[in-house]
Amino acid sequence: MIAAAVAALALTRGPVAESVTQRSAIISFRTAMPEPSFVTLQNGARIDAGTGVDHVASLTRLTPGRHYTYTVRTASGVLAKGRFRAAPARASRFTFAVVGDFGSGNENETAVASLIESWHPDFVLTVGDNAYPQGSPELLDRDIFEPYAAVMRESAWFPALGNHDVKADGGKSELDAFHSLGSERWYRFTWGNAGVVVLDSDVSVAPGSPQLRFARTSLALDSCFRFAAWHHPPWEPPSRPLSPGLRRNVVPLVERDGVQVVFVGHLHAYARSRPHDGVLYVAVGTGGAPLDDDADKLTIPSARVVQGSFGALRVDVAGRIARFRYQTVDGKVRDDFRMSCS
Repeated sequence: MIAAAVAALALTRGPVAESVTQRSAIISFRTAMPEPSFVTLQNGARIDAGTGVDHVASLTRLTPGRHYTYTVRTASGVLAKGRFRAAPARASRFTFAVVGDFGSGNENETAVASLIESWHPDFVLTVGDNAYPQGSPELLDRDIFEPYAAVMRESAWFPALGNHDVKADGGKSELDAFHSLGSERWYRFTWGNAGVVVLDSDVSVAPGSPQLRFARTSLALDSCFRFAAWHHPPWEPPSRPLSPGLRRNVVPLVERDGVQVVFVGHLHAYARSRPHDGVLYVAVGTGGAPLDDDADKLTIPSARVVQGSFGALRVDVAGRIARFRYQTVDGKVRDDFRMSCS
């Protein structure tokens, strides 16, 4: 009896703060054995999280911009505590991190995760390849949930899928593990005066496709800062396109709708470039997967490239000014720039 109670009390995944908006959020987690579980807030509110091993608590009626401390519980006792911030409703100070190509489960990924944890970001935006060599169920804990456990307890998690994530089953395992907004493969969210559109560059964006229809209506963000994120860089040579139709069908929308920054991965280096029409592309594929000498893949002029170092991008927004710093695990800032929004 005692052994069974101890096993049931064990938390094997999470908690993860997901789909955080101004008024709502999801706290998800997994227990070793099926047991009724719930989440409590500081004000005494108790939110049911289900009775199986995979638990989801849907928090509503939140106050925009407020920090919430939560406790994950079962009848047997407290499993974990965490803290997250509801998305602010207007211009404010906030920090977010961008990371991609990280899901290797090795010490390099752990070092990048620790770097991001030290920033205490309001949210983390991934640009795909969250799990290597593929996003299969047996690899998700090693590649994602264990290295980022501390980050996920206190920072909202907004993932994009990459080509490795969809190798096993088209991405179903990660879609089941996470609870993102919208269709989960593509969605949009706002944080203060920033709007973010997340796309899945492994799924068709051909004329008439559901994803292109979504992009047409969602990239015209009514926000001061307008960001987009997906996995594959759109500047690959036409002779060997990584994501057919991306450059032809999505890039014109990004340019038309005034998106200021597109965050991408796949390139196992850091690269910042502005190919044309004012849109800044920032590749952050240095989250832990083996680094490559990818500079020869860049087919755009005047790219700022950092190779041979693991790291992540930190973005600090204060009103109408955003500062972007690419920092590596040795503590060095390798790229630093600012932009303002209109």
